Amino acid sequence: MPVFTRQDSSLRKANHELEAGLGSHGETRPATVGAPAVDRAEPTRAEKAREALRAAPRVTRVDGEQAPGEFLQRAKGFLKAEVYITHLNGQPVVCKDYRRYAGTPAALVARWLVRHELKMLERLGDWTHAPRAVARLSPLSLAMEYIPGPLLSDAALNDVTDARLSQQLILVVQQLHQRQMAHNDIRGSNVVLRDGVPVLIDFTSAVRLPRTASLARMMRRFDLRHSLKLKQRTLGLPLSTREARLLIRSGRLNRTLRVWKKGILPRLKGRKH
Repeated sequence: MPVFTRQDSSLRKANHELEAGLGSHGETRPATVGAPAVDRAEPTRAEKAREALRAAPRVTRVDGEQAPGEFLQRAKGFLKAEVYITHLNGQPVVCKDYRRYAGTPAALVARWLVRHELKMLERLGDWTHAPRAVARLSPLSLAMEYIPGPLLSDAALNDVTDARLSQQLILVVQQLHQRQMAHNDIRGSNVVLRDGVPVLIDFTSAVRLPRTASLARMMRRFDLRHSLKLKQRTLGLPLSTREARLLIRSGRLNRTLRVWKKGILPRLKGRKH
């Protein structure tokens, strides 16, 4: 199990104990036949970690802030994780939990999503505008840095803040591209405002920019296009002529996106027509 170097020794030990107590699908492994029973009065560190994952307390939002213990996302739709805030070594972390798929064919994809997102976050290191990777808690769950602050889609802004924030967001996206990575899912619910500074979250769809120049340019334009949509629709700011031109898509792309948004995506999310 990959454990990142930024963890301290006690956290590494906790993660090794946690994995040792989990089977391939996140269930407790049975005792070895013939092994003597051990009567433990106190739960082990691994059992405490599993219990924390099973029952993260529910806390209501306060003034748009994500309070520790809050469920941030319920697992609704295909390959959706439960996302909540819990504590690890006394520090709040965000846990993305796919264990509802344990024992199903979808678990194979969910495991890949866990490894992929941690790998993307690890590549970004300690970049200010993304959460730090903490640990792969189990094959189907991962922990990352908790970013306090409201989502961009929920934030109460004003005209002055809007203009500054729009510029910051576009610069953040450009910095991500300079790190040879594309986010591919920039929207108001994937941007947290930490002290008014945008931080990108949810790197499930993120990829390294391809070496092919045309593909890399297309992926950068995709991120920038969605950033400009936030500027126009969420922040209510007018676009420059150059920005408006960037939003113009070809008829073929519009048809493809329409099929994806109206036909395929609702089915994946479990919506009924």
